[in-house]
Amino acid sequence: MEFPEQYDRLKIQTICLMVIAVVLVTFSIYWLRPVLVPLVVALFVVSGVTPLLNGLEHRLGVNRLVAAGITIVTGLVAMIVFGFAIWVSMIDLSRNATAYRNRVQEIVNYLEERAVGIMPESFVPSQSKVPSKSTADDASEFIDIFVRDGITMLSQALIGLISTSAVVLIYVFFLLIGTSTIGHTGSVAREIDKQVRTYLSLKTVISIFTGGAFGATLYLFGVPMAFTFGVLAFLLNFVPNIGPIVASILPIPLILLDPNASIAWMASVIVVTGLIQLISGNLVEPKLMGNSSDLHPVTVLVALMFWGMMWGVVGMFLATPITAALRILLDRIDVTKPIAELMAGRWQGDANEVAA
Repeated sequence: MEFPEQYDRLKIQTICLMVIAVVLVTFSIYWLRPVLVPLVVALFVVSGVTPLLNGLEHRLGVNRLVAAGITIVTGLVAMIVFGFAIWVSMIDLSRNATAYRNRVQEIVNYLEERAVGIMPESFVPSQSKVPSKSTADDASEFIDIFVRDGITMLSQALIGLISTSAVVLIYVFFLLIGTSTIGHTGSVAREIDKQVRTYLSLKTVISIFTGGAFGATLYLFGVPMAFTFGVLAFLLNFVPNIGPIVASILPIPLILLDPNASIAWMASVIVVTGLIQLISGNLVEPKLMGNSSDLHPVTVLVALMFWGMMWGVVGMFLATPITAALRILLDRIDVTKPIAELMAGRWQGDANEVAA
């Protein structure tokens, strides 16, 4: 009779220890984010570029160190080109600030005139029957502050991105050198590497075409900062569900404030760019990727919120591959296997029926 009581006590102790461990791990993940974020990013980068590195090593006949150096230099050049192009786009935006300010004044004056014409005379003071310039001036001042603060924030973001990328490249360099000797001997490590590599490679190809089509469309319509918005569409496509929506919304203010814009032109730009994201997210991506991450959509959404809370924007980018790797680890442990099945959207009852 003592065995059931001991079993229940042991079960309660195990659950309490698991809860404490989860809390401690979560706190450690958050507290160590300055160290862990560059390291995890570097691990995923290495997983993606290792096949290219092996190709350089075998086809060109160079050693591992030279191949890793070529990879790092290529990454540095790409990073410098992207940063310079985005900076030029912001400078172009600041030069057009006067045109946007005049456009805002026109819109505000038009709305004031319409409001004065629609509202009853008892609600309109006599001195307000002619549109005042105070609202337009406030809006113009807001545009100036927005552009100035935007350039400042972008400069700070670029500096932070460059410093973080430098740390990531250092990690990548040493990880690439060591991959030939370390290897992936465990079946779990091989499975994680295969799934993450498949997900990242397919997602990267789809994101390149999506960002290219998005930026090219904006450029053909004459929208400022088309290259920047294309790069952002490429990057945000790695954020499930939310990223494509944000990428579609970002250029709308510049579209609406274009001094020479007509309603048909604005509608055309918004509809075409929205269709690009819609086709990419609902037709191309499901067909090519399928369920490569083996995660339920609700699991992806929860992971997106959790890792976004832990590591910010970078965490949202890494949410899906990290959670996919975690699901594989949980699936290899008997105690946590039901959790892995739940993350994949397969209930234990369904799994038993399939096995039967």
